Amino acid sequence: MITTAAILVAVLGGVFGLVLATASKKFAVEEDPRIGEITNLLPGANCGGCGYAGCGAMADAIVSGQEKDATKCVVCSAENKKAIAAVMGVETNDDADAVRMVPRLHCNGCTANRTPVAAREGLHNCYVKAATAGGPGQCNFGCFGDGACADACNFGALKIGENGLPEFDYNKCVGCAACSKACPQLLIEMLPAPAKVMVQCNNREKGKAAMTNCKVSCISCGICARTCPKKAITVEDTPNGSIPVIDYSKCVGCGLCTQKCPRKCLVKVTPVEGSPDAPKKEQPTGCACCAMAEQCPSAQAQKQA
Repeated sequence: MITTAAILVAVLGGVFGLVLATASKKFAVEEDPRIGEITNLLPGANCGGCGYAGCGAMADAIVSGQEKDATKCVVCSAENKKAIAAVMGVETNDDADAVRMVPRLHCNGCTANRTPVAAREGLHNCYVKAATAGGPGQCNFGCFGDGACADACNFGALKIGENGLPEFDYNKCVGCAACSKACPQLLIEMLPAPAKVMVQCNNREKGKAAMTNCKVSCISCGICARTCPKKAITVEDTPNGSIPVIDYSKCVGCGLCTQKCPRKCLVKVTPVEGSPDAPKKEQPTGCACCAMAEQCPSAQAQKQA
């Protein structure tokens, strides 16, 4: 009886397997080979800076016509962008002379400048603090220092320094803006790499309240705007308060605003030159390697053999 049941199960398993194999071949959807070609030309960082879930999704969008080329990928080299455009039979819209954008932090509320209210215990998470108790100091507009930005960076270009604030490695930064999007305080802004001055504060309170919060907080006095000879600075009023904003299309980097600011929250910064080191694309291994057989070194070796 047991032997008969075992044979029956084996036969049924074989029949069902044959049916599934036939159905998979009959209803298989062939993938456009251009998707694989373009995926190989993209950096493979899957940083999400283009607005898609990863490089594979970006390649699919290009082939399907949602995107004309790889212009949105700030990590991809100019050479590879041209190659992707060639695959699609179009001309790339990428501007080789475009100004590089890099992240800058609008906060100088380090451990020395911002007096702690109390020792914070428990979960160290930027999003939790933004929604509940706030950061270690009294300023509700400053950096929490818990590294949501660093966690979002896929290139190792960002870490939290000893002073409790993010530190950028511009030799590795590709300008994907993932850190900017991850900051719940909206403190990281993508600014032109050649910029020589910036507002290193995000405080929106005025006068005494701002001075109490931080030693180098902006008090919205407007001296910077009145000092600028190019009228490149305006004090922007928002529902949360006021803050100076620099128009970099007008700013010449003279530094007069940094000299006149009584709180030293407008500062000179070193322009970022050159391009970042090219991110390395890791070779797939294991199951991932089988799923990408065309890229798999072992599969290619077997084909050659």
